[in-house]
Amino acid sequence: MRIAIGSLQCEGNSLTPIYTKFEDFDYAPGEAMYDEIKVVDYFREHGCELVPTIYAHALPGGAVVKADFLRLVDELVDAIPTEGIDGIWLYLHGAMYVEEIGSGDTYLLKQIRAKVGYDIPISVAMDFHADNTDEIIRMVNCVTAFRTAPHCDHKETQIRAAENLLRIIEKKIMPAPQMERVNVVICGDAVQTALEPLKGIMEMAEQFERTVPGMLSVQVFNGQPWIDEPYMGPSIVVTHESDTAIAKEYAKKLADAFYAVRHDFKFLIEAVEPDEAIRRAMTAAEAQVFLSDSGDNTTAGAAGDNAFMINRLQRAGAKNVLVAGIADEAACEKCYQANIGDVLTLQVGGSLDKNSETATITGKLIHRGDIVSYTGGNAGPSATLDCGDMTVVVTKNRASMCRPDIFESIDLDYTPYKIVVVKLGYLFPELAAKAERAILAFTPGSSTERLEDMNMKKIRRPMFPLDDDFQ
Repeated sequence: MRIAIGSLQCEGNSLTPIYTKFEDFDYAPGEAMYDEIKVVDYFREHGCELVPTIYAHALPGGAVVKADFLRLVDELVDAIPTEGIDGIWLYLHGAMYVEEIGSGDTYLLKQIRAKVGYDIPISVAMDFHADNTDEIIRMVNCVTAFRTAPHCDHKETQIRAAENLLRIIEKKIMPAPQMERVNVVICGDAVQTALEPLKGIMEMAEQFERTVPGMLSVQVFNGQPWIDEPYMGPSIVVTHESDTAIAKEYAKKLADAFYAVRHDFKFLIEAVEPDEAIRRAMTAAEAQVFLSDSGDNTTAGAAGDNAFMINRLQRAGAKNVLVAGIADEAACEKCYQANIGDVLTLQVGGSLDKNSETATITGKLIHRGDIVSYTGGNAGPSATLDCGDMTVVVTKNRASMCRPDIFESIDLDYTPYKIVVVKLGYLFPELAAKAERAILAFTPGSSTERLEDMNMKKIRRPMFPLDDDFQ
């Protein structure tokens, strides 16, 4: 069997003014992509010849610049042969948002289908936070996605998509996935798959997939809530080998179950207003507390340049604080023009999003160096300043300090600090495993945690929690 493979991802956020450009992607064309995906050995063990296209993944952000997106799409599609392939394996996010286009995943699949037609099966692995359009589901033959949030099954999901593709090819079938939408928007940080109420729904999905004869895949998506489009929000996608009525039936069962527990979703860590979050952190009995600046969460596409929390921590007189970190190109460049040990006064914040606050910090420059990116690549220059009661990491580009290895990449030990401020929602698993206590602050920004604060114009209605008791 000859399989074409490709991956193009950026989780979108239509509420942020930050555009995602080509240089924001970790990019690996051709055979270089083998080092970035987890299915190469699986396919080879099953006697498959691979046709690589591209791997391109970016930190979640605003709309991808149209010209840069089209460049990536053209390269991926051009590398897919028109003849001589048995199937196509794709690893997409499902919530890519593109300037003047909207759903980038939809556009990519349309271009692929325009080239190869509908006789070649496509199996796609996706993120749990995909915002699936109707067109996406009509253009693919099987959908798999993460079953975990926070995500820890990247490899397993990619391999499941590969397994399903080979099953489709070997059985000479062309399944048609079926989707049911759930008009319930629960921000991702109140949705964790290992805890109720979603735990039970995920278990139902896995049971249906295991026990219903002919079932290929049963997927529950929470969606990405920061995209103002009618297709935003949770969906259930079920793929049966041959019977679309069965697929539709089980998708409806899960959609009804999701709607039924809409009132039961709660923030699973402490989640309070910013000043209260700071007070609790300062008075905590624990040796260390992580504070999530959730409204400026770079892993949800926000700018990462809001000094809102710096200002409030300064006013509160907080001590032994690490701010990890804040994006400000000009401030970072000033650090690179100085010498290690110099004392600098900098204005940080407000350089990317006009709604972000600025703050003044004065501190000794103690470190400079490139920081590891969210995807494991290079996120560019960073600088660390010791400001006495507060240590601040300033990055040239948007970055996410979501894992211990990212701190380590800039020689920063976060463990001695009483308060560690991160631009996240819930902590990623690697940090959560080490955190004595975590508090989510309802800070303002383009990744705000409450649908009521998002000022959505185009989402479909009715939609819980803006509306209720409509199904």
